Amino acid sequence: MSIEHTPPSTYILRDLFDVTVPDSVSWMPQTIGWKILATALIILAAFLAYRRLLFWWHNRYRNEAIAAINNLNTDDQNFEDSLYSILKVVLVYLEPAYGRLFGQSFLQQLDRLGDVKVVFDDGQGLKWTQSLVDPSTVLNAEERTRLQRKAVTWVKSHPSHHRQRETQNGFIAKLVTRRKEQGEGRHV
Repeated sequence: MSIEHTPPSTYILRDLFDVTVPDSVSWMPQTIGWKILATALIILAAFLAYRRLLFWWHNRYRNEAIAAINNLNTDDQNFEDSLYSILKVVLVYLEPAYGRLFGQSFLQQLDRLGDVKVVFDDGQGLKWTQSLVDPSTVLNAEERTRLQRKAVTWVKSHPSHHRQRETQNGFIAKLVTRRKEQGEGRHV
């Protein structure tokens, strides 16, 4: 025998009604001011993401150079040549005209582009460049380690070549503008 269940029919529950669910609230801004603010924030976020990506893109060579320098073994007999090759590649990337530099002019260019804390044009730097051409000149382990630390610091701290080109282009543009204002840009 089965019993059918019926809702209670007591006098307490007779006036109860089903609860109506309210309409869902929209998360979209309803006034124009909030829409303008949201649009401005989205544009700002996109601009900041673009700048961050551009910064990473222009400085990816630094990460590659630092990784290559850190992977060098100071006990390797070709350490000096490898370190020179890495720094030379970075210099040529910054400005192709630096490809012809060697010896003291190479060291001076590293100093010009680098931080004042890192000096390559000293006794150790000269000994390093001498060891590249003279097999009898050999750097000891401490000098190699110091040179490796200097190279990493230099790669981290030298100014970006994009800033240099912008500065140069800005200087050239100002010079041309000044000449045109003075009448030197016209040909008769």
